[in-house]
Amino acid sequence: MNGNLARQATSCLVGHAPMLDEYFSIKLEKKTARNRKGEEVESLRLTGLPVLLEGHAPQPHALPLFLLRLATKVDWTEESPCFRGICRELAWFYSELPWGEDCDEKRGDNGEERAAGDGKGKAVSLLDDEAKRHVRHVLFPAFGHLLVPPKEFADDGTVTRLADLHSLYKVFERC
Repeated sequence: MNGNLARQATSCLVGHAPMLDEYFSIKLEKKTARNRKGEEVESLRLTGLPVLLEGHAPQPHALPLFLLRLATKVDWTEESPCFRGICRELAWFYSELPWGEDCDEKRGDNGEERAAGDGKGKAVSLLDDEAKRHVRHVLFPAFGHLLVPPKEFADDGTVTRLADLHSLYKVFERC
């Protein structure tokens, strides 16, 4: 059953490879090689991904699920839902934070994150030092420079303005 799903997903991605490359810079190449028995076998290789944010790369552990979800969760029949679905899967893929071995200890057996407490009233961080550095030095600076939320976000409370540089200058001019 898994082999059949893999073949169907590969077939789907092969069929949409030109569009994925042209619009999203997701480069897929079909290769033919011989297996150990000497039979010709076709394979699909991912050879390129878009650079969404300089200094931030998607995590390799999330790649198989990204490709499977790209093939199975995207509505390929209509343009707008298709583009929205591809963007959603790219966002999911790139939102995975790096995690190391010390972060594995804080995860359950099935990879789910445990509660943020150790049972003794002490908070346990779910991010390791590498992930914290990445968030602090790559993602937060990018949010400050690149994030331009829609005006509706301010109205509905999704985003709150903490400070306005122009207003801060006025305060300091009075001092």
